[in-house]
Amino acid sequence: MNNSLHDYLRKLALSGTTMDFATIVFKYGEFTMYCLLGPKENILHLTFAPEKHVSAQDQLSIINNGVCFTSLKQEESHLYTVFRDYFRGKLSRFPMKINSPFINRGTGFQRRVWQHISTIPYGKCITYQELAAMSGSPEGARAAGRACGANPLALVIPCHRVVAVNGLGGFAGGIAVKKSLLNLECSGSDLSKQSDS
Repeated sequence: MNNSLHDYLRKLALSGTTMDFATIVFKYGEFTMYCLLGPKENILHLTFAPEKHVSAQDQLSIINNGVCFTSLKQEESHLYTVFRDYFRGKLSRFPMKINSPFINRGTGFQRRVWQHISTIPYGKCITYQELAAMSGSPEGARAAGRACGANPLALVIPCHRVVAVNGLGGFAGGIAVKKSLLNLECSGSDLSKQSDS
């Protein structure tokens, strides 16, 4: 692993930017997401698993004890309308740029996997085997699955669109959430055609 989290915090400190981070719990019907925002509202981490959210905060705090976390209401976040529209079936692509030190912290293989996951169209799925082959490791389906599990930006990097040959496979947020996300996207898959035109 590289030192991307350390470098990110060091650059913030050197630039005079405060190391204030916002934690947000987004709730949309049956979905609960946990988000970590950095300065300038930069999205750093997004998960459906609360323990992964706590772990991300711990990793930053361990590196620098000057890090401060503030709870932010979902309505106060610039991401609120984006996720609201997605869960209402009105959005097929996320407009935010991905700039997370948690991504840079991944191994070369993980970063390739996450890059390929980002190209899976809305309403479509590929298998772990296909993902592994795309990422340069044709026999690495299990490693591709582990990379999906380590994805630091769930939904934005849509690892829920990666499935097993004979079923849904795993998901850090739980299989019920993965199934619901896929059902949501399949029912609104015509959105991707509209957004392309």
